[in-house]
Amino acid sequence: RRPVLDFGVCAATPRPMTTPNLAIVNARPDQLAGVRALAETVWRAHYPGIIAPEQIDHMLARGYSDDALAPFVDGGDRGLELALVDGEPAGFAAWYATDRVGEAKLDKLYVLPTAQRCGVGGALIARVAAKALALGAASVILNVNKRNAQAIRAYEKHGFAVKKSVVVDIGEGFVMDDYVMEKRV
Repeated sequence: RRPVLDFGVCAATPRPMTTPNLAIVNARPDQLAGVRALAETVWRAHYPGIIAPEQIDHMLARGYSDDALAPFVDGGDRGLELALVDGEPAGFAAWYATDRVGEAKLDKLYVLPTAQRCGVGGALIARVAAKALALGAASVILNVNKRNAQAIRAYEKHGFAVKKSVVVDIGEGFVMDDYVMEKRV
């Protein structure tokens, strides 16, 4: 089942979502299939033209299996946050405390195209920042593809700045050519 939500003008006309129908909750194990469906929808809509279709397939298989997602659920130093609009999944964020003292990593952040520019991503970032701060983190980092201009602008809007450039081998001949961005919390 693919998520289908229509938020009307949000994606086309930026405006903050101030209605009380947005909730951020801790994802449960029984919601992992829904998270996978969200990831599939967002990746297939957003990443063509940024990375090759074969790399999209590889990264979805690598990052969204039950084995890959389950450690984020019910972890004291990590989490999987699910954004619900009118009770329907609209986006998610996965995060964890890194091995560096005072640092957390926003590992995944994806919002349905129809829910973008409606405040969903900002609410997820705020939730992750609050959880990181509660664990004693002073900063949140993330990786973003250097060619993903839309995401880079969104992260900058929410207080992230480029910290460094990295190229990470992810197997099967693929690499992630990313910026590491950081936000103080």
